Amino acid sequence: MRTHRSLFRFRSIGAAVALCALSAAAVPALAQVVITDPPPEHNFGPIAVGETYAAQYFSVFNQGSAAVTLGQVGVDGYLTVCSGQACPSIAPADFRVQGSDGCSGHTLQPGQGCSTLVGFVPTAPGARVARLVFPVQGSVSVERTVAGTGVSQPLECVLDWAQRSFPDLLSAPTPTLVVSPFVARCYQGGALCIGAETAVPTTAPASVYALQNGQLARLGLLSDFAAAATWPAPSTRRCNQTADGS
Repeated sequence: MRTHRSLFRFRSIGAAVALCALSAAAVPALAQVVITDPPPEHNFGPIAVGETYAAQYFSVFNQGSAAVTLGQVGVDGYLTVCSGQACPSIAPADFRVQGSDGCSGHTLQPGQGCSTLVGFVPTAPGARVARLVFPVQGSVSVERTVAGTGVSQPLECVLDWAQRSFPDLLSAPTPTLVVSPFVARCYQGGALCIGAETAVPTTAPASVYALQNGQLARLGLLSDFAAAATWPAPSTRRCNQTADGS
């Protein structure tokens, strides 16, 4: 009787081992897909609103031991960002998968990679972000936050000029932000904001304002600030050039 129990137990353990081996054989080796380029801190940088020249290849690589098939690469707005004037705007429409897409629907063997071209075309001034997604069939999607800043000329030149002209007052600037109808930057932890009106049809000349401690004060005409900010002639002007030409 004791021998029978031992034999039954041996057969049960053997069946369990066989079942585990069968299950392991039925599950392919885990395929690890990662974005290898550009580095995570990549930023498209400041790009003029509406310009189409900013583009970057994003490359993924199969570092696993099994083949993996990618779905349709896309951009969406499923991100959590801070809430405040200096926080970026979630703008998936500003980041576009362009014609050179070598990843969508592509099967990557172990050790293989592919690249997809993503362009940044800002639709408004300020910091802009979105989520770039490489779907992986049967596994978790590979994601990357993409970021850039839309700039508007000559308003950006005006803000640059003011910041250079009053460095003691305008310290620790935030990224350019939009507080309709103003394009602005804040300083000193948000205690002071410098803004210029966005380009809208109006019979009155555009002006530059300062917002300090909740009070709005007009500093002067935008044209006067722009003339100083974009010195010398428009054909040779640079935003970082001072009034004396240096």
